[in-house]
Amino acid sequence: MSAGTSAVTLRPATLGDAEMVFCWRNDPFLVMRGSSQKTVTWKEHLQWFQATVSGSERKMFIVLVGAEPAGQVRFDRVNNETCKISAYLLQSYTGRGLGVEAIRRGCEVLFRQWGVSKIVACIREDNKASRVAFGRAGFVESSEDGLCPKGHFTFVQRSEVCPDSGSVRS
Repeated sequence: MSAGTSAVTLRPATLGDAEMVFCWRNDPFLVMRGSSQKTVTWKEHLQWFQATVSGSERKMFIVLVGAEPAGQVRFDRVNNETCKISAYLLQSYTGRGLGVEAIRRGCEVLFRQWGVSKIVACIREDNKASRVAFGRAGFVESSEDGLCPKGHFTFVQRSEVCPDSGSVRS
């Protein structure tokens, strides 16, 4: 880990983050790289965000670089064994390995907290930077069908249970 990536921390998102995440969600740089490539209204976002923060089927973390909010890592439960990850950084924070570190740290937390055995990333076929980042974070491309929409690569990270201690490492 480089000195730059050691400054990456995650904190759980709160309702107080709704406006900040809304602005990020509609940032043209991020919209262009997202799966839907669509902006959302404040009303749509606020309903979704409140459900995200208060529900048990989704976890969102704000990525901090130093003390500055720089993006988010989110996990959506698919079932007891699997969840999907979505992550992004604001443009000014990309290209320095910070996203890779945020993905790694988020997955470590999720494997511990949810006890899932698999985290899936659905990455648009034209998003080479995300394919590289998820690969560096320990994800491997998978041919498993039905996990990601058409036009996306499926990348998977599986947990490993240490036989002697019962602890999970990713």
